[in-house]
Amino acid sequence: MRKPIDQATTLVALVGLALLVSAQAARSQTSVTTETSAQAAKTPYTAEYKVTHEQVLADGTTIIRETTEVKSLDSQGRRMTATTTTSADRAPFTHVMVYDPVARTQTFWHSPGKVARLLQLSATAADHHCLTITRDDVSITSAPKSQFRSENLGTQSIQGIEAHGRRYTTTIPAGAMGNDAPLVSISEIWTALAGLNGLVLLDVRNDPRQGKTTRELTNLTQSDPDPATFQPPEGYELVTQESSGCRDQAPSETRGERTTSK
Repeated sequence: MRKPIDQATTLVALVGLALLVSAQAARSQTSVTTETSAQAAKTPYTAEYKVTHEQVLADGTTIIRETTEVKSLDSQGRRMTATTTTSADRAPFTHVMVYDPVARTQTFWHSPGKVARLLQLSATAADHHCLTITRDDVSITSAPKSQFRSENLGTQSIQGIEAHGRRYTTTIPAGAMGNDAPLVSISEIWTALAGLNGLVLLDVRNDPRQGKTTRELTNLTQSDPDPATFQPPEGYELVTQESSGCRDQAPSETRGERTTSK
């Protein structure tokens, strides 16, 4: 009589062992997936953009302004954005912003220029507020009383990179802000699907109040940028300031500790 009991006990033990192995494998797979996702979120790159702003005045005159933009992300999570403006009557002017989540700092400088300003951020600001300023995904805001609609545009290849697009339509009804007819603004945003942390590849915005702005990727390098990318140029005076929050523009002139970048 013991043989059937022993066999049943053995069967139960084998089933339990199989379930344990299966659970461990699932946990292992989840761990690998999480690790892979975290790694993909920090895939380094340098992206170059051409930004064109076109505005048509009431008399039919068209004004076109062009700027270039460079965005860099390294494997430590540091981000740099450099925007260069050119015009026929003056030399190119570049505004640079660097966010370092490890050091919890934001640094700004202009080129040409002589001074760089470093904001030492609190832990709360670095963990919550700065991310919304420095990440690559684009937010769409609507005016009060406006109607908002989002459409899925599917996927397409941009510069050899698979991208997903969405169209955002904002309609401000007649009379909402003194307008005698509805104002319709349309934005189309295409972001990379894999490995580039939602990097924007193409962004086209058409607003009847401001004109049409097109931001398109012209070159992409997927490797760690030169560390010098995240530092002010040699010879710049570094002014350090305490800050409780992040900024997307250079801070105003205030007193602070001054050092010289070597």
